[in-house]
Amino acid sequence: MTNDKLNLLFVDDEQHILTSLNALFQTNYNVFTAISGANALEILGKNTIDIIISDQRMPEMQGIQLLKCVKDLSPKTIPILMIGSADMEIAIKLLNNGEIFSFIEKPWNNAQFQRQIAIAAKHSLKLAGKPPKANQTIYKVNLLLINESIEICTKVHRICGQKYTIYCANNLDEALLILKKQEIAVIITESVLLEEKEMNEFINLLKETNPLAVTIVLSTQADPHLIVRFINEGKIFSYLPKPVDDKLLEFNINAALKRYAELKPDPSLLKSIQQLEKTDGKQSSGIIAKLMKKLRLKK
Repeated sequence: MTNDKLNLLFVDDEQHILTSLNALFQTNYNVFTAISGANALEILGKNTIDIIISDQRMPEMQGIQLLKCVKDLSPKTIPILMIGSADMEIAIKLLNNGEIFSFIEKPWNNAQFQRQIAIAAKHSLKLAGKPPKANQTIYKVNLLLINESIEICTKVHRICGQKYTIYCANNLDEALLILKKQEIAVIITESVLLEEKEMNEFINLLKETNPLAVTIVLSTQADPHLIVRFINEGKIFSYLPKPVDDKLLEFNINAALKRYAELKPDPSLLKSIQQLEKTDGKQSSGIIAKLMKKLRLKK
Protein backbone atom coordinates (compact mmCIF):
# COMPACT_ATOMS: atom_id res chain seq x y z
CA MET A 1 0.00 0.00 0.00
CA THR A 2 1.55 3.30 -1.09
CA ASN A 3 -0.08 6.12 0.88
CA ASP A 4 0.61 8.08 4.03
CA LYS A 5 -1.72 6.10 6.24
CA LEU A 6 -0.28 3.95 9.03
CA ASN A 7 -0.52 0.19 8.67
CA LEU A 8 -2.59 -1.66 11.28
CA LEU A 9 -2.64 -5.44 11.67
CA PHE A 10 -5.57 -6.96 13.58
CA VAL A 11 -5.25 -10.57 14.70
CA ASP A 12 -8.22 -12.64 15.88
CA ASP A 13 -9.41 -16.17 15.25
CA GLU A 14 -12.99 -14.99 14.68
CA GLN A 15 -13.54 -13.67 11.16
CA HIS A 16 -16.60 -11.57 12.02
CA ILE A 17 -14.51 -9.58 14.53
CA LEU A 18 -11.85 -8.92 11.89
CA THR A 19 -14.55 -7.78 9.47
CA SER A 20 -15.96 -5.37 12.05
CA LEU A 21 -12.53 -3.96 12.91
CA ASN A 22 -11.69 -3.49 9.25
CA ALA A 23 -14.90 -1.50 8.76
CA LEU A 24 -14.18 0.59 11.87
CA PHE A 25 -10.62 1.59 10.94
CA GLN A 26 -10.24 1.38 7.16
CA THR A 27 -11.07 5.06 6.59
CA ASN A 28 -8.07 6.38 8.48
CA TYR A 29 -5.61 3.49 8.27
CA ASN A 30 -4.37 0.73 5.97
CA VAL A 31 -5.89 -2.34 7.63
CA PHE A 32 -4.41 -5.85 7.48
CA THR A 33 -6.16 -8.78 9.15
CA ALA A 34 -4.90 -12.19 10.24
CA ILE A 35 -6.92 -15.19 11.42
CA SER A 36 -4.03 -16.69 13.42
CA GLY A 37 -0.63 -15.94 14.86
CA ALA A 38 1.11 -17.75 12.02
CA ASN A 39 -0.91 -15.76 9.49
CA ALA A 40 0.07 -12.54 11.29
CA LEU A 41 3.78 -13.36 11.17
CA GLU A 42 3.48 -14.10 7.47
CA ILE A 43 1.91 -10.68 6.85
CA LEU A 44 4.54 -9.01 9.04
CA GLY A 45 7.30 -10.61 6.99
CA LYS A 46 5.98 -9.03 3.80
CA ASN A 47 4.78 -5.63 5.06
CA THR A 48 5.83 -2.81 7.38
CA ILE A 49 3.31 -2.87 10.22
CA ASP A 50 3.15 0.20 12.46
CA ILE A 51 0.68 -1.14 15.02
CA ILE A 52 -0.40 -4.72 15.75
CA ILE A 53 -3.55 -5.41 17.75
CA SER A 54 -3.94 -9.04 18.76
CA ASP A 55 -6.55 -10.97 20.69
CA GLN A 56 -5.06 -12.84 23.64
CA ARG A 57 -7.14 -16.03 23.53
CA MET A 58 -6.47 -17.80 20.23
CA PRO A 59 -5.75 -21.47 19.43
CA GLU A 60 -2.18 -22.59 18.63
CA MET A 61 -0.53 -19.24 19.41
CA GLN A 62 -1.87 -16.87 22.08
CA GLY A 63 -1.61 -13.12 21.75
CA ILE A 64 1.22 -12.83 24.27
CA GLN A 65 3.34 -15.33 22.35
CA LEU A 66 2.64 -13.57 19.07
CA LEU A 67 3.54 -10.11 20.39
CA LYS A 68 6.82 -11.44 21.79
CA CYS A 69 7.69 -12.75 18.32
CA VAL A 70 6.69 -9.43 16.78
CA LYS A 71 8.95 -7.55 19.21
CA ASP A 72 11.92 -9.62 18.01
CA LEU A 73 11.06 -9.39 14.31
CA SER A 74 9.88 -5.78 14.19
CA PRO A 75 10.93 -3.77 17.28
CA LYS A 76 9.32 -0.54 16.00
CA THR A 77 5.87 -2.12 15.66
CA ILE A 78 3.65 -0.99 18.54
CA PRO A 79 1.97 -3.99 20.26
CA ILE A 80 -1.56 -3.80 21.68
CA LEU A 81 -3.37 -6.72 23.31
CA MET A 82 -7.13 -7.34 23.31
CA ILE A 83 -8.19 -8.99 26.55
CA GLY A 84 -11.20 -10.31 28.43
CA SER A 85 -11.88 -10.01 32.15
CA ALA A 86 -9.99 -13.22 32.95
CA ASP A 87 -6.76 -11.80 31.51
CA MET A 88 -6.68 -8.44 33.32
CA GLU A 89 -3.85 -9.27 35.72
CA ILE A 90 -1.76 -10.78 32.93
CA ALA A 91 -2.20 -7.65 30.82
CA ILE A 92 -1.18 -5.33 33.67
CA LYS A 93 1.94 -7.44 34.25
CA LEU A 94 2.83 -7.31 30.55
CA LEU A 95 2.39 -3.55 30.48
CA ASN A 96 4.51 -3.11 33.61
CA ASN A 97 7.23 -5.25 32.00
CA GLY A 98 7.16 -3.12 28.86
CA GLU A 99 5.99 -5.99 26.65
CA ILE A 100 2.89 -4.20 25.33
CA PHE A 101 2.04 -0.55 24.64
CA SER A 102 -1.55 -0.79 25.88
CA PHE A 103 -4.52 -3.12 25.96
CA ILE A 104 -8.13 -3.09 24.81
CA GLU A 105 -10.73 -4.58 27.12
CA LYS A 106 -13.38 -6.79 25.51
CA PRO A 107 -16.15 -6.08 24.80
CA TRP A 108 -14.88 -2.70 23.66
CA ASN A 109 -16.47 0.66 23.04
CA ASN A 110 -15.82 1.73 19.44
CA ALA A 111 -15.02 5.35 20.33
CA GLN A 112 -12.60 4.28 23.07
CA PHE A 113 -10.97 1.73 20.75
CA GLN A 114 -10.48 4.40 18.08
CA ARG A 115 -9.03 6.76 20.68
CA GLN A 116 -6.54 4.12 21.85
CA ILE A 117 -5.39 3.47 18.30
CA ALA A 118 -5.07 7.22 17.70
CA ILE A 119 -2.81 7.49 20.77
CA ALA A 120 -0.67 4.60 19.52
CA ALA A 121 -0.57 6.16 16.03
CA LYS A 122 0.70 9.48 17.40
CA HIS A 123 3.34 7.62 19.35
CA SER A 124 4.37 5.69 16.25
CA LEU A 125 4.65 8.86 14.17
CA LYS A 126 6.64 10.53 16.91
CA LEU A 127 9.11 7.65 17.03
CA ALA A 128 9.44 7.64 13.25
CA GLY A 129 9.92 11.40 13.02
CA LYS A 130 12.46 11.83 15.83
CA PRO A 131 15.76 9.94 15.51
CA PRO A 132 17.89 9.84 18.67
CA LYS A 133 19.82 13.08 19.22
CA ALA A 134 23.54 13.05 19.92
CA ASN A 135 23.28 15.91 22.42
CA GLN A 136 20.05 15.28 24.31
CA THR A 137 19.01 17.99 26.77
CA ILE A 138 19.48 16.85 30.35
CA TYR A 139 16.65 17.84 32.68
CA LYS A 140 16.79 18.08 36.44
CA VAL A 141 14.85 15.12 37.76
CA ASN A 142 12.93 15.00 41.03
CA LEU A 143 10.91 12.07 42.36
CA LEU A 144 8.09 12.26 44.91
CA LEU A 145 7.04 9.41 47.22
CA ILE A 146 3.61 9.80 48.84
CA ASN A 147 2.56 7.91 51.97
CA GLU A 148 5.00 5.11 51.23
CA SER A 149 6.43 2.60 53.69
CA ILE A 150 10.02 2.69 54.89
CA GLU A 151 10.64 -0.42 52.78
CA ILE A 152 9.57 1.32 49.54
CA CYS A 153 11.47 4.50 50.42
CA THR A 154 14.60 2.46 51.04
CA LYS A 155 14.20 0.62 47.72
CA VAL A 156 13.70 3.83 45.73
CA HIS A 157 16.69 5.51 47.38
CA ARG A 158 18.81 2.45 46.65
CA ILE A 159 17.70 2.39 42.99
CA CYS A 160 18.06 6.08 42.13
CA GLY A 161 18.99 8.11 45.21
CA GLN A 162 22.48 8.85 43.90
CA LYS A 163 21.20 10.09 40.52
CA TYR A 164 18.03 12.01 41.39
CA THR A 165 16.54 14.12 44.16
CA ILE A 166 13.86 12.22 46.09
CA TYR A 167 11.16 13.99 48.12
CA CYS A 168 9.00 12.13 50.63
CA ALA A 169 5.51 13.20 51.74
CA ASN A 170 3.73 11.55 54.64
CA ASN A 171 0.32 12.85 53.57
CA LEU A 172 -1.54 14.58 50.77
CA ASP A 173 -1.02 18.07 52.20
CA GLU A 174 2.75 17.62 52.24
CA ALA A 175 2.66 16.18 48.71
CA LEU A 176 0.70 19.13 47.30
CA LEU A 177 3.08 21.59 48.99
CA ILE A 178 6.09 19.87 47.42
CA LEU A 179 4.38 19.78 44.02
CA LYS A 180 3.80 23.54 44.18
CA LYS A 181 7.46 24.25 44.94
CA GLN A 182 9.29 21.59 42.92
CA GLU A 183 9.05 20.24 39.41
CA ILE A 184 8.40 16.54 39.85
CA ALA A 185 9.13 14.02 37.10
CA VAL A 186 7.80 10.84 38.72
CA ILE A 187 5.26 10.36 41.51
CA ILE A 188 5.21 7.03 43.36
CA THR A 189 2.14 6.73 45.54
CA GLU A 190 0.44 4.12 47.63
CA SER A 191 -3.21 3.57 46.78
CA VAL A 192 -5.93 2.10 48.97
CA LEU A 193 -9.33 0.91 47.81
CA LEU A 194 -10.61 4.07 46.16
CA GLU A 195 -13.76 4.42 44.13
CA GLU A 196 -13.50 5.63 40.55
CA LYS A 197 -14.59 9.22 41.26
CA GLU A 198 -12.21 9.50 44.20
CA MET A 199 -9.30 8.14 42.17
CA ASN A 200 -10.03 10.70 39.43
CA GLU A 201 -9.99 13.47 42.02
CA PHE A 202 -6.77 12.19 43.56
CA ILE A 203 -4.95 12.08 40.19
CA ASN A 204 -6.28 15.52 39.25
CA LEU A 205 -4.98 17.01 42.50
CA LEU A 206 -1.53 15.55 41.91
CA LYS A 207 -1.39 16.74 38.30
CA GLU A 208 -2.75 20.24 38.92
CA THR A 209 0.63 21.89 39.47
CA ASN A 210 2.84 19.30 37.74
CA PRO A 211 0.83 18.12 34.71
CA LEU A 212 3.83 16.35 33.14
CA ALA A 213 4.50 14.24 36.23
CA VAL A 214 4.32 10.49 35.54
CA THR A 215 2.49 8.49 38.23
CA ILE A 216 3.25 4.97 39.46
CA VAL A 217 0.67 3.44 41.81
CA LEU A 218 1.55 0.75 44.34
CA SER A 219 -1.16 -1.22 46.13
CA THR A 220 -1.96 -4.50 47.82
CA GLN A 221 -5.40 -4.53 46.19
CA ALA A 222 -6.98 -2.75 43.24
CA ASP A 223 -9.90 -3.06 40.87
CA PRO A 224 -8.21 -4.43 37.71
CA HIS A 225 -10.89 -2.95 35.43
CA LEU A 226 -10.28 0.52 36.87
CA ILE A 227 -6.50 0.13 36.68
CA VAL A 228 -6.73 -0.97 33.04
CA ARG A 229 -8.84 2.04 32.12
CA PHE A 230 -6.70 4.53 34.03
CA ILE A 231 -3.52 3.22 32.40
CA ASN A 232 -5.09 3.32 28.94
CA GLU A 233 -6.35 6.87 29.56
CA GLY A 234 -2.92 8.01 30.74
CA LYS A 235 -4.09 8.91 34.23
CA ILE A 236 -1.49 6.61 35.73
CA PHE A 237 1.61 5.23 34.07
CA SER A 238 1.75 1.86 35.76
CA TYR A 239 0.39 -0.17 38.66
CA LEU A 240 2.59 -2.46 40.76
CA PRO A 241 1.12 -4.92 43.26
CA LYS A 242 2.68 -5.09 46.70
CA PRO A 243 5.05 -6.53 47.76
CA VAL A 244 7.02 -4.93 44.94
CA ASP A 245 9.84 -6.80 43.23
CA ASP A 246 13.04 -4.68 43.20
CA LYS A 247 13.81 -5.24 39.52
CA LEU A 248 10.22 -4.53 38.49
CA LEU A 249 10.20 -1.31 40.50
CA GLU A 250 13.50 -0.21 38.97
CA PHE A 251 12.26 -1.04 35.46
CA ASN A 252 9.08 0.99 35.97
CA ILE A 253 10.90 3.98 37.46
CA ASN A 254 13.27 4.03 34.48
CA ALA A 255 10.36 3.65 32.06
CA ALA A 256 8.49 6.49 33.80
CA LEU A 257 11.59 8.70 33.59
CA LYS A 258 11.82 7.91 29.88
CA ARG A 259 8.17 8.94 29.43
CA TYR A 260 8.86 12.19 31.29
CA ALA A 261 11.87 12.85 29.03
CA GLU A 262 9.57 12.45 26.02
CA LEU A 263 6.95 14.82 27.44
CA LYS A 264 9.27 17.53 28.76
CA PRO A 265 10.51 18.94 25.41
CA ASP A 266 7.09 18.49 23.77
CA PRO A 267 4.20 18.95 26.26
CA SER A 268 1.70 18.66 23.39
CA LEU A 269 2.23 14.90 23.59
CA LEU A 270 0.41 15.00 26.91
CA LYS A 271 -2.93 15.54 25.19
CA SER A 272 -2.52 12.34 23.20
CA ILE A 273 -1.84 10.12 26.21
CA GLN A 274 -3.70 11.78 29.04
CA GLN A 275 -7.40 12.47 29.47
CA LEU A 276 -7.79 14.13 32.86
CA GLU A 277 -11.19 15.31 34.01
CA LYS A 278 -11.47 18.94 35.16
CA THR A 279 -12.15 19.43 38.83
CA ASP A 280 -15.46 20.92 39.88
CA GLY A 281 -14.68 22.81 43.08
CA LYS A 282 -18.23 22.63 44.46
CA GLN A 283 -18.49 18.90 43.92
CA SER A 284 -14.94 18.04 44.89
CA SER A 285 -14.81 19.25 48.51
CA GLY A 286 -16.84 16.31 49.80
CA ILE A 287 -14.95 13.86 47.62
CA ILE A 288 -11.60 15.17 48.86
CA ALA A 289 -12.66 14.83 52.49
CA LYS A 290 -13.74 11.25 51.87
CA LEU A 291 -10.56 10.62 49.90
CA MET A 292 -8.32 11.87 52.67
CA LYS A 293 -10.16 9.77 55.23
CA LYS A 294 -9.58 6.66 53.13
CA LEU A 295 -5.95 7.55 52.65
CA ARG A 296 -5.64 8.06 56.40
CA LEU A 297 -4.59 11.66 55.78
CA LYS A 298 -5.76 14.66 57.81
CA LYS A 299 -6.34 18.06 56.32
